[in-house]
Amino acid sequence: MCEINVYEVITQSEEKRWIVLNEKREPITPIMKYIKYKDSLGKAPNTLKTYCYHLKLYWEYLYAEDKYWKDIDLNILAEFIHWLRYFRKTDKVIPLMQDHMAKRSENTINQIINCVVDFYDYHLRNDSLQKDIKAKITKEITVRNKRYKGFLDHISDNIGYKNILKIKEPRRKLKTLTKEQAEAIHSACNNSRDELMIRIMYEGGLRATELLRLWIEDFNLNENSVLVRKSKTKAGEQRKVYISPETMNRFQDYIIDYHNDGIDTNYVFINLRGKNKGKPVQYWTLQALIRRINNKTGIDFTAHMLRHTYATNLHDLGVEVAIIQKLLGHSQVQTTMNMYIHPSDETIRRNWEKAHSQGGPNNDK
Repeated sequence: MCEINVYEVITQSEEKRWIVLNEKREPITPIMKYIKYKDSLGKAPNTLKTYCYHLKLYWEYLYAEDKYWKDIDLNILAEFIHWLRYFRKTDKVIPLMQDHMAKRSENTINQIINCVVDFYDYHLRNDSLQKDIKAKITKEITVRNKRYKGFLDHISDNIGYKNILKIKEPRRKLKTLTKEQAEAIHSACNNSRDELMIRIMYEGGLRATELLRLWIEDFNLNENSVLVRKSKTKAGEQRKVYISPETMNRFQDYIIDYHNDGIDTNYVFINLRGKNKGKPVQYWTLQALIRRINNKTGIDFTAHMLRHTYATNLHDLGVEVAIIQKLLGHSQVQTTMNMYIHPSDETIRRNWEKAHSQGGPNNDK
């Protein structure tokens, strides 16, 4: 099988980027043109990295099946989906009866296919390809029964578009943390920096990348607020979130303890020791912290689970969905409703009892 690899490089501006190289260690030009285009649009570095790995997989498939990237059609994409589900590097032939589970989730496969289709759409619009594969896989549908209707919904034509190659994804209830679990996680932190990072994600609902980009001047002591600057995410609008007075006090103590005269950065979270002491904390350092806390407490959580918990807690307290949307930085309220709000069993029970007492179902009054 042809060896294709993704390599990390550092730009002249000291930013991380990634390149995809073939077996001769040469850049794969069609892929890198697309990546450069996405970089020019301001896509986040981690997003660019993901695109590289998605297209690496596609190129491996093309080599394995002896296909040229421009000879694209619906069947090739359908076969690629099957390849993503079941292919293993040791397999020469895909058996008729599969005795093992697919190695990738439906969500992951859909993301890969979306990337490949967007890659082809870029080359079509850039006049380096003739076939419009995006049009081939897109089906016009009538959208009905939307859960959330905007103010001008009645004048819309309710026309939507469906990707006919999209795999049905199982609906999974995303996990949230209990109050007791959150307290245990806070207690498991080894220093004030680590606890402050966890508390801000838990109380403010920040994404991990947003947390690490915070500057000292983003904290407003009078309002107990934090300014989350516009990011390179697709919904990265600038917004203001709020934290508890206790957490704001912890922020002040942390700055006094660690941001001394020898620190030459206004990033809040810095390395406390080692050769990179005083430099901004990187994403993998935060990941390592969470893994340590997982092992120490036995609580299996992620940075994004803190964000889910934040949104769910606000919803349980009766905060309007539109407000939660703004606090999370979502461009669409439907995203907030579908992904981030998970009423707890206690909230469901409390609302049922309220409805029951007012003459709801199963009320014998």
